[in-house]
Amino acid sequence: MDKLICIAEDSRSQAKILHETLTGRGYAVVLAENGLEGLYKVNEAKPDLIISDVEMPQMDGYEFCRTVKNDRELKRIPFIMLTLLSSIKDVVKGLEAGADYFITKPYDSEVLLSTVESVLKREYSGNGTAGPVSVHVDYNGDMHRFEVDPQRIMNFFCSTYENLINQNQNLFFTKQELKRLNNNLEEKVREKTRFLEEEIAERVKAENAIKDNLVSMRKTLDGTVRALATTIEMRDPYTAGHQRRVAQLSRAIGRKMGFSQEFVDGLEVMGFLHDIGKIIVPAEILSKPGVLNEFEFNIIKAHAQAGYNILRGIEFPWPVGAATIQHHERLDGSGYPHGISGDTIIMEARILAVADVVEAMATHRPYRPSLGIEIALKEVIENSGTRYDPNVVEVCKTLFETKEFTFE
Repeated sequence: MDKLICIAEDSRSQAKILHETLTGRGYAVVLAENGLEGLYKVNEAKPDLIISDVEMPQMDGYEFCRTVKNDRELKRIPFIMLTLLSSIKDVVKGLEAGADYFITKPYDSEVLLSTVESVLKREYSGNGTAGPVSVHVDYNGDMHRFEVDPQRIMNFFCSTYENLINQNQNLFFTKQELKRLNNNLEEKVREKTRFLEEEIAERVKAENAIKDNLVSMRKTLDGTVRALATTIEMRDPYTAGHQRRVAQLSRAIGRKMGFSQEFVDGLEVMGFLHDIGKIIVPAEILSKPGVLNEFEFNIIKAHAQAGYNILRGIEFPWPVGAATIQHHERLDGSGYPHGISGDTIIMEARILAVADVVEAMATHRPYRPSLGIEIALKEVIENSGTRYDPNVVEVCKTLFETKEFTFE
């Protein structure tokens, strides 16, 4: 006949694990959800072994064990207590209650089965052969005195030792597994690091190549812009250097006004190209020493639109075409070619307008000698706020007065 074991466990999941573990080894099992129900089952079934949890409702494991051990007919049944044994107090309470064996949570199923098999093979009388001994335990100033069978003390130490050995083995295997996982993780980290380093190196290489290409493209762009400007000036030797000087002054104004480096670079390009439309103007008109008639002046005025038409098909990172067609527009709408006014005129064109007028008046022209920088500044100052942007005029005036800028 199979040995019968009574299990008192309020946790359904733990009870299920115990049931499957023991029945899997061939034991018959009867379950109880607490000590009180366990007491009824024990009286009814007279099991060969009792296994009980400690913390349970209605009747805990200590009271269950104490009641069994105080019963003349039941006290011979060996009682295994499942306990955390978190303190000496737990041990003392278990021994006082009469527990024969202890299995420490968390436990290994093999340790549980080994203990159960060992207990059931022993001839158990419930009374030690040497008789009970008096045990005195001083815990936190409280003296506990109780009579206990020496065999139970030995059982306690044996079961505790077995549990400790098992936990130590589990700890050892856990450490070994952790070490293996750490080694694998370190290797994966190294592999990932190598991959990332290679990827980063490739990205840096690609970024450097892009930067080199950008630098090369910018140099090509600058060279092309200067070549175009030189081509225009070769047709008008009297104004040679005009576009270069407008570019320099525009750049200085933009920097003084606090615009970004990208914005300032764009101003320089616009300065070099703002008169590119003069390529349509006959050379004799460009270099005419006398006053231009209305027809000739209208041809000159067409250079703004012509410049825009030339540049609008080129993709610049700045609004070069818009600045080119607007650099002769004025805030009050009196400019050309479209007579736009106010905020409709982009900031780049407002800066070009001031730089263009100042440079033109301060240098020699076929139809008149140089008027000088003072006259040039007077022109833009007197028309500040009407024709020209007042902020741009103020900055231009400051640059010359403080000697921060002079025409080369």
